[in-house]
Amino acid sequence: MALELRCLTVGPLETNCYLLWDRETYSAAVIDPGGDADRIIDEISNHGLRVERVLITHGHIDHCYSAADVAEQCGASVMMHSADVEMLQVSLEIAGQFYDMSDYRSVSPSEFVSEGDVILIGQHEVKVIHTPGHSPGSVSYVAAVGIFCGDAVFASSIGRTDFPGGSHELLIRSIKSKILSFPDDTVLYPGHGPSTTVGRERRSNPYLH
Repeated sequence: MALELRCLTVGPLETNCYLLWDRETYSAAVIDPGGDADRIIDEISNHGLRVERVLITHGHIDHCYSAADVAEQCGASVMMHSADVEMLQVSLEIAGQFYDMSDYRSVSPSEFVSEGDVILIGQHEVKVIHTPGHSPGSVSYVAAVGIFCGDAVFASSIGRTDFPGGSHELLIRSIKSKILSFPDDTVLYPGHGPSTTVGRERRSNPYLH
């Protein structure tokens, strides 16, 4: 058995939306559906996936813009950390100053995740680690294929901390104590930009030295 992964770049901020599924059962999760719901649904249909969960790394609107649509069409539950529920409204107000939000449908989480929770995708375990700093309820999802780290850490960069609820000190602590505790060859799948590895960021990320 193995996990299959597909990345779609969606929405005006080019958010990485990940489809993750069990290759044998086609049970699947969608991570951070940040826009372009029709594209995401088409991709789900093309692969014959049964999406059971929508996993949100944090409550900024560019990571959950299409969560309600995807969850409704797939009959899936929406999962996120309770500390970021407030961010859903805060980020909506901020985004509304710059983008047309007329077709946005507010999302209400079905379940809350917290540190140490284990989510099943088919027969595969996905572990939740709480990695606050970019936002209070930022989480990363740890699977056999790598870590889906949202906007905590990027290739040679880190997430912004100047939004409400952000903390640079807390973000650095989350990255160093949680994400960089994994082996160097662990792949990191960030919320924007290319994938990277724990070892690469440990050695060369200028924000972590």
